[in-house]
Amino acid sequence: MNGEELLRVESVCFTDAGGAVCRDVSFSLARGENLIIFGPEGSGAEVVCPLIAGTVISFDGEIFFKGRSVESFDYFERHNYRKELGYLQRDYGLINNMSVEENIALPLRYHSRLSSWEITSLVNRLLGELELEHCRGLRPFSLSGSETQRTAYCRAIALDPDLLLVEHALEGQCLLNSRLFLEALGRWCARDDRSVIIVTYEPERFVDFSDRFLMLYDGNIVFSGSRDEFLARQNDYLDQYMRSSLDGPMKVR
Repeated sequence: MNGEELLRVESVCFTDAGGAVCRDVSFSLARGENLIIFGPEGSGAEVVCPLIAGTVISFDGEIFFKGRSVESFDYFERHNYRKELGYLQRDYGLINNMSVEENIALPLRYHSRLSSWEITSLVNRLLGELELEHCRGLRPFSLSGSETQRTAYCRAIALDPDLLLVEHALEGQCLLNSRLFLEALGRWCARDDRSVIIVTYEPERFVDFSDRFLMLYDGNIVFSGSRDEFLARQNDYLDQYMRSSLDGPMKVR
């Protein structure tokens, strides 16, 4: 981690159609730093990645990337910004009429200057690293859950993004079959030139990957701290969440 500020979210307020909210949410992320964002269902954590990725464009507050307000970007700057983000979405977002190989190659074909040979070589490397060679020609509807997860991860990192957003990647997944994905994500998180934000309901699964933890409840930040502070659980909201208890300051919806 070199101390350069990569991302800053400043006083962001937003309510989505499902009622999830962010209320005056602020945090920053340095290059090489990894952040885990979590909270109960409806806490507001679920809208953080769409806000950063720019799929939500109407909100109060500002998001800065490499020192510039994302809102100020023109068409070409916004296009380049999206190239510098990798986004592993909650529903994975694979294109059903494309094969695994074609899904992974898609961002490279549209957003890089690599030759066809270079794209094929890179895709082959990713297929090998995530043990997906056997399904390179399959379409998403023929994949298992873990194969879908790994394909979406390969697509998200294909452009070697400065910032990787990972959104509820383990939800509904067999944890045994997710080991390959977790090992690959762990290697990515160990890089000191790239940053990762992971949104999850299970922050304890990412303790070894993260530098900081941030918890939301009812749209507000109720805990922000280091790995050691997260493990110490000297916070009523955090302690209740980790105990899955009905007793505490949070109310079950």
